[in-house]
Amino acid sequence: MPHSVTSVDGGVNPDSRLTTSPATAPSEREVPQKSHRVVLAGAALIALTLGLRAWVLRHAYFIEDDFLFVADAAASPLTFDYLTSLHKGHFMPGAKLLVAVLTALSPYNWTLAAGTMLALHGAAAAATFRLLGEVWGWRWAILAPLAVAVCAPLTVPVLAWWSAALNAIPFQLATALALLWTVRYLRHGRERDAWLAAAAVVGGMAFSVKALLLPLLLFAVAVAFHTPGPLTWAPSAALRARPRFWTGMGALFLGYLVVYMSRPADAEGAGVPALKAALGQARRLLLETFPVGAVGGPFSWGPVTPAGGLLQPHPALVAAAWTVLAAMVGVSLLHRPRWAWRAWALLVGYLVCVDLVPTLVARGRYHELVGYDPRYVADAALVFAFCVAWAFLAPRWEESAAQRPVRQRIRLPRRLLRGTAAGATAGFVAAASVSTAAYADTLSGDRVHWYLDTVRASLAAIPEEAGVFPRPVPEDIVLPWNGHRRFSSFLLSPLAGDDAERIADPQPAALPMVLNDAGFLVVAEPAPDSVFLGPPDDGECVETLDGQVLHQVSTFGHPGHVLGLSYVSDRDAETTVGLDTVTQTTVLPAAPYGGSWYVPLTGKGQTLVIKVPDEVCLTWVTFGELVPSVEGNPWEQEDLEEKTE
Repeated sequence: MPHSVTSVDGGVNPDSRLTTSPATAPSEREVPQKSHRVVLAGAALIALTLGLRAWVLRHAYFIEDDFLFVADAAASPLTFDYLTSLHKGHFMPGAKLLVAVLTALSPYNWTLAAGTMLALHGAAAAATFRLLGEVWGWRWAILAPLAVAVCAPLTVPVLAWWSAALNAIPFQLATALALLWTVRYLRHGRERDAWLAAAAVVGGMAFSVKALLLPLLLFAVAVAFHTPGPLTWAPSAALRARPRFWTGMGALFLGYLVVYMSRPADAEGAGVPALKAALGQARRLLLETFPVGAVGGPFSWGPVTPAGGLLQPHPALVAAAWTVLAAMVGVSLLHRPRWAWRAWALLVGYLVCVDLVPTLVARGRYHELVGYDPRYVADAALVFAFCVAWAFLAPRWEESAAQRPVRQRIRLPRRLLRGTAAGATAGFVAAASVSTAAYADTLSGDRVHWYLDTVRASLAAIPEEAGVFPRPVPEDIVLPWNGHRRFSSFLLSPLAGDDAERIADPQPAALPMVLNDAGFLVVAEPAPDSVFLGPPDDGECVETLDGQVLHQVSTFGHPGHVLGLSYVSDRDAETTVGLDTVTQTTVLPAAPYGGSWYVPLTGKGQTLVIKVPDEVCLTWVTFGELVPSVEGNPWEQEDLEEKTE
């Protein structure tokens, strides 16, 4: 029977069994020294990679969904419904809990948010290194797959976009840990490792829907590499060898699926893919984006979106990437034919089942350019590295001649393999570093950072008599398709500190103010398309009927609509305003020489209703959005006007 790691002692191959004869075994002193050097080299590679990615994160900042996460966390109590609600199809209670904690500590703190993701990214890299050492031993050869896992440009864009990193980075960590502890359990049979593997899977499920398929990945690894005998009956053999473990994994799979399907549907989540868009996305994602990013490309990124550059490679670069991958597959099939084809089949299956299918279900209705977004295949970098190692390296329990497969294989010169691997690894690290640095140039974090700093400073000194009314934030902050969620009252109120409630729920005020597109708090004025009512030509007051003003309007619940009243009144006057039959009472402060009062009206209706006491003279009425009276820095504008005068 061909060798397998579970081919002895009831499916367990203990570490205590020698894999080399006493005559050829290295001395006890040589093994630790070599291991230490490999560990130090791997740690240095991880540290250098994290340093480069920290430099990339300096160019990034909060963007798009990041604002939605922080605003939702600030506005919602920490309840079960908040944690388990879907966000654009994503079920991510762990990520929402993390966002709530970080928002409570310091909202919109990029150092805290990005630093947390970078730390988790480092933990995932360390777990991957430990996985490689567990399976293949602490030898120099494992540095090549380690470099593939930690340096691949595929994993950079997902780290630089916080809301994407909240899903992807913990999932990468969970995948590495689940593989590590599953391998240990399959080899040693310790229950502790089984529980730790299950905990890693549950942890991944708390952050990413893709983790639903982690049990299937673990089972595929067990069948392909850890079960004796022909592959045709390996699945049933694996189940018989560890029935409780796989039953538990199946329960996690089904339990997660039931919980996910029980949540209220999200219109922005899953949907039926459009055939043309889905095929275009699949071709780009699997045939261009993944191969180029996996071998160190693309060197330049484009087109550039608000969240950074996409990976749309030149055809020549795609051809070069496929040449490299074809050479890797060919050499590995010559070197380790029994295991190499299984490794590459595992990679293809992972890309299709874990990366492509969920992407098409979530995004298959949109533009084909989605296929150039490397975030959707970022997690495949770890699996690619794992498969590369299996394709080229014999695990440490296969090193003795007695344990090699019976079938003869073509022996390639060891020195040639080592030299080629070392050169390829160095070239890959260099290419990946260039691509990573190039990605930083596509980020617009400085602009967004400056905007939020300006907003934070502006909201620190709100005039007592002012009402800060909502308006949409700039499109390069949050895109229009987010609807009412892109208004300043929702997104920017966490920056106001003790005045957050004044921003989130503005009250009637005498001085209308809004945040302009530069982030400055300025006096507002009615938008040009607002409803305007004035007195007749021969009068001073707006005409009323029995003290009421009725005017036809059409609003469907716009969060930025404000009613403006200009009036004269010798005393405070209780006034009723509203839309249709939904009205509210406000008090107009005494203004014998004229005053203004602004009331937010965010409901739906067809008729504007205003009822004032007889002693109040309305001089004009406006209804609609408010816009800034000054764009840019108001202080610079004042200086310019003074110089002009």
